[in-house]
Amino acid sequence: MAVDVAVLLLLGIVIVLLCRGGGLKAGHAVVCAVFGLYLAGTQNAGPFVKDITASIANLLSGLRL
Repeated sequence: MAVDVAVLLLLGIVIVLLCRGGGLKAGHAVVCAVFGLYLAGTQNAGPFVKDITASIANLLSGLRL
């Protein structure tokens, strides 16, 4: 668990630095994706992230375009 928190903090700091540096590039997107995967795997935020994702998916599936 302590390693997960350290990785989350490190990736969070990297994301903030990359966003301040300019536009989002491919490398930045990869870092954000890895951050999201680690965040979803944590015990505290994992269920919340999964619930929000499911809610958004249900909302989008109900739209008629």
